[in-house]
Amino acid sequence: MREMQSQACLHPVVLIVEDLESLRTTIQQILEDADFLVLPAANALQALELAQSCAGPIHLLITTMHPLGMPGPDLASRLRMRFPEMSVLYSSANPLAALEIPDPAEVVASMLPRPFSKTTLLNRINTLLAAHT
Repeated sequence: MREMQSQACLHPVVLIVEDLESLRTTIQQILEDADFLVLPAANALQALELAQSCAGPIHLLITTMHPLGMPGPDLASRLRMRFPEMSVLYSSANPLAALEIPDPAEVVASMLPRPFSKTTLLNRINTLLAAHT
C-alpha cells in the first residue's frame, strides 16, 4: 500500500467497481497502460474497503449502475464523503437505467454506454478528470 500511496501523487487513481471479472480486468489493463493507478473491486463493499485503506485521493470512480451490494449512485455518494473532488463514470449496457433513480441528471451526464472502445473510455476519463483540475 505504501508504494501505491507514493505513486498516487504521480498518477490519477481510479477505483473500478465491476462484478464481471473479464470486463474489470480489461478496463484495469487499459487504464494501467495509460498510466493510471487502478484499484479494482468486484462489488460495492470491496470498493468501500479499498477506499478506506487508500491514504491519497481517489480521482475517479468507474462503476455500474447496480454493483453488487448497493446502487452505483449510493456508492458514489458514500465515497464522495471522503473524496469530495472524485469524478464518477457510470457504465451500463442499459443507460436508461439511470432514469430509475430519483435524481438522474448527474448519472445521465456521467453515463458511458456499453459496449465502448478503448479510445472512448480514455477520452471520457480524461474529460472528467480535466474538469476537476
